[in-house]
Amino acid sequence: MADYNCLDASPVPGDPRYGYQHNWNTGMLASPCADPCCFLGSLFFPCCSAMYVRKEVLGGSLERYKCCQGYYDCMCFQAGSLGEESMPEICLCLEALLCEACSISATRMFIMDTRSIQPDPCDTRLIRLNNFLVLLSCICHILAMIDDSFDAAAEIVELISDIVYALVAACMLTQTHVEVKNAPKPIDWSKANLYPRSGSKQMRNGEAGAGGGGGMRNVPQ
Repeated sequence: MADYNCLDASPVPGDPRYGYQHNWNTGMLASPCADPCCFLGSLFFPCCSAMYVRKEVLGGSLERYKCCQGYYDCMCFQAGSLGEESMPEICLCLEALLCEACSISATRMFIMDTRSIQPDPCDTRLIRLNNFLVLLSCICHILAMIDDSFDAAAEIVELISDIVYALVAACMLTQTHVEVKNAPKPIDWSKANLYPRSGSKQMRNGEAGAGGGGGMRNVPQ
């Protein structure tokens, strides 16, 4: 039933991160109060915040930066082969501008994997609500193409969806920032991208860890 209930908090089927032993320093819902300045900055300047938090998560250096840290690799797109080594700042800027949701999700998944942080049930509800509204908006716009009477409903749902996405993304960035700021730890690179998505180079070569490819399907994550 989890796939049909947008407010369900049950684990995402096949996601190995639910086996991690640590919890977030703060949940997404509480993150605005934990760091109001970061939340407001992420709300009004999401791309800039996504770049800042990614660099922060990578230890303040882009030396080992890859596009989405390899979490969104596919058959025709492989992180690390796009010129990241020679111009990481430009690549990160393009990533945040063109693939904002994926960029934010990748940063969060990276910190979860390297610190063995399991998903928070309330976070799962927020992410599912966001995804439900995006899907509903898409359906309404398709109906509006068939019947003009759905135009107003489509515009309203799209506006609500955009607002919820902006809030969820800001909470996600703030949560990640608070985690790094309040609990600084060395990066365990052996766990980075341990569970790549299906289609990635690691999956095709059989290099993923047990349960690889079963990462959370929601965006943002």
